[in-house]
Amino acid sequence: MQEFEKVVEYIKTESEKECREIAVKANEECAKIISVYSQKEQDAYWACVQEGSKDIEKRIEKLSNLAIEQAEKMVTGMQQDALDDVLALTARKLSSLPSRKYDELLKRLGVEQGCKPEYLVEHYREELAPSVISALFDQTRVE
Repeated sequence: MQEFEKVVEYIKTESEKECREIAVKANEECAKIISVYSQKEQDAYWACVQEGSKDIEKRIEKLSNLAIEQAEKMVTGMQQDALDDVLALTARKLSSLPSRKYDELLKRLGVEQGCKPEYLVEHYREELAPSVISALFDQTRVE
């Protein structure tokens, strides 16, 4: 029986040895699989981060364009308001001028801009008062 026990002991020892080798190989394979999937996990994570960054950049660009558009609208509105105020003030000042000074002012502005009286009358006849038209053709010097 001793021989049988030796054979059983040998089989047991060899089985344990094989099991340890199988366990080592299995652990090595598991480590490789874990490494591959860890890398895939990292790649997927960074792909999500990159996609999120692109989405954020697009949203920032949209918001920036919207802000620029709104700012331009506000500036245009403020410019229009300022122009309206200037025109209203100009109209008040011009309407308070005596007729003769008003006519002389229009003549002087036309001459300073290099406009000939004929041109002004031809293009603005409906807008010009008769007294302005006479002032334009008046040969006296305007100060």
